[in-house]
Order: sequence, then C-alpha cells, then structure tokens
Amino acid sequence: MTTRLPEAEIGPELHLSLQGLLRDCFPGYPERSYFKIPPHFRYVVTDGTTVRAQLGVELRVIRVGDQILRTFGVVDLCVREDSRGQGLASRLLDEVTGYAAACGMDFVILFADDDSLYGRHGFTRVDNPLSWVKINDHRVIGLAQAVTPHELMVRPVSGAAWPAGEIDLLGHVF
Repeated sequence: MTTRLPEAEIGPELHLSLQGLLRDCFPGYPERSYFKIPPHFRYVVTDGTTVRAQLGVELRVIRVGDQILRTFGVVDLCVREDSRGQGLASRLLDEVTGYAAACGMDFVILFADDDSLYGRHGFTRVDNPLSWVKINDHRVIGLAQAVTPHELMVRPVSGAAWPAGEIDLLGHVF
C-alpha cells in the first residue's frame, strides 16, 4: 500500500522504520529519518508493518534567472533490497509527479548521480549555476554560490520549459 503522509503526522515507530530503511539504502546515513531537515511529506510503501520504499518531498519556491518557480523536490527515494525490481520506485515517481501537476507545481526536481531511473520518468539534467544554503548537523555552515552541480535533474509538470539563468534554491540542497 502506498500512502502520502505529512511529516508532522509520522509517529515514532514509523520514523524508526524509515530510519532503518534509509540507513540500509544509504551507507553512512545519519541516525535519524532525514538527512538535512525533514521533508514536508513522504510517500511510504508498506506491506503489513514492513516499510518497503519511501520518497520524501519538499515544497520549495525557487528562483531561476528572473523567474519564480513552484517545485516539489524529491528527497531520498529508496527501496528495500528485497523489494527492488517490483516497480516501487517508478510507482513513487509517478505518484509525486501526478500530485505535483494536480497542485499546480511547475517542476519536480532532484539531485542524482545515476539518471537511468529518472530519465525513464521524464527527468533531464540541467547545468544552470546554482546557489544554496549549506547545512551540516543541524547548523547552517555557509552559502554555496554559482556552483554547477551536474546531478540536478528536472521534470516539467505544468508544460513550462526550464528557464536559463542562475538557480537560487532559497534553501538547502534536497
């Protein structure tokens, strides 16, 4: 079963299950259920009491050049090793992009080293210079400016074309 849950409504038991999944999928992940700050909501796939997959989502207004864009930022998409190959990641990406379109977002954005899954779901790489707030261990440690991360991928959900110009995430990297 796939459920969309506001972060504030996730109880301690589910947070522990999410923490375990994230640590299993991402070696070195902090001992909590989020990396920098909690997402606004999550999609969680469960089978009884077992969490099979999760995708965090941040609602973010960003600036690209002179344009202000409404976006959903994808955070920590992951699937339990014994549940991979069943289309769960694809289902979660379809859920978030469908919901983004229904909510009037302009784009769904994410950062990824490997674009094979995301490319199949309409995401493309962009190389705009990028600024963001650097956060480490619950502290702001600075501002990264005019960096060009080659991991940024975008998917339009409103029919708009990705604009030219520097990106200001108006916050941290997802």
